[in-house]
Amino acid sequence: MRQAKAKRRGGVGARAAAVLLVAALLAPVPAAADGALAVGVPADVVKDGFAYGRNINSPDPKAASDRALELCRTAKDSTDAARKLCTIVMAFHAQCVSVAMDPKAGTPGVGWAVAPTRDAADQQALSNCMATAGPDRRQFCIKSDSACDGE
Repeated sequence: MRQAKAKRRGGVGARAAAVLLVAALLAPVPAAADGALAVGVPADVVKDGFAYGRNINSPDPKAASDRALELCRTAKDSTDAARKLCTIVMAFHAQCVSVAMDPKAGTPGVGWAVAPTRDAADQQALSNCMATAGPDRRQFCIKSDSACDGE
């Protein structure tokens, strides 16, 4: 009798393990994610500003680029001159994107970057902003947006 109970308990454990294995195999797996960054940068950023749109976690590169362009072309805090120039500058997969700018209107500081980590993207974007801000505005560059594909 004890052997029969022990066999039944062992059978239940094996069935439970099999059910868990099947459930794990059938669980949804995150899809591959793609991202893109579009910017519109006029010749005179001081006068016309800039526009950008970024997208992450799209199902494929075309969807990521299409959405980034749409967001750039409809950027609310931008000008028509900048929005008309929107173009994809970076497409990426499983990376981070960051945009930095001088928040004062009428200043040229702007930068963006794509990198393997958020910190690296933020630092590169800030460095790029400082390079365009001019000597008396470099210290005002701040990260305005960042996100990581696949998060």
